[in-house]
Amino acid sequence: MLMALMLTLGALLVTPTAIGQQFRVLVHFRQPSRVLPAVPVPDAGGPYAFEQTQPGSKDPVTYSPCKPIEYVVNPTGGPRDALTFISAAVATISRASGLAFHDDGITDDTDFEHRNADDPVLIGFVKPGAIKGMSVESGHIGLGGSTAYDVGFGHRMYRTGMVALRTDWFSTPDVSRAEKQAVVMHELGHVVGLDHVKDPHELMDAENTGVTTLGPGDREGLALLGRGSCR
Repeated sequence: MLMALMLTLGALLVTPTAIGQQFRVLVHFRQPSRVLPAVPVPDAGGPYAFEQTQPGSKDPVTYSPCKPIEYVVNPTGGPRDALTFISAAVATISRASGLAFHDDGITDDTDFEHRNADDPVLIGFVKPGAIKGMSVESGHIGLGGSTAYDVGFGHRMYRTGMVALRTDWFSTPDVSRAEKQAVVMHELGHVVGLDHVKDPHELMDAENTGVTTLGPGDREGLALLGRGSCR
């Protein structure tokens, strides 16, 4: 009986439900604090969708807002300004989501397809066909996403991910820096949990043909993704 009670109380201390929150207040249990302030959730009416939701819920799978998302960049094969537009894209997604990112520097890592839970998010460039889904025929000039892990009590969270960018497109002379940055932002949107939508005014539009800034739905979805639990 005592063991069952202890397990129940322990579950209440870590479960992200409203009941768990009330219990933590009663026992003065201090959770980790956010790295950045939460971003107000706009209600601009644009569409957004989440890559994954919690089991049996519409709540999104998220990164923890109480620790920075570590990332590294492999600039090999990219244009000279790669670090500039990647850094700007990361900053934009961070501001819109309230999720902190930490630049762990340059890497020679090229294993986009196998990321372990403790690995930083890998951002870099690949030749056409080097990884699945990145052939010229596919039309994809970037791929991004994260891996979710079960953290207990039926709750899942992202721990790591990747952004792969096609070298030939990013090295094309007539592609502007704004266009390059927009592609990285789109893929980082996938990394933090946004899925495609069908709306030409949103950066996460599946057939994006010119949008270079976040749309209203993008901003609402990102703000919600930045309000996940602290784990």
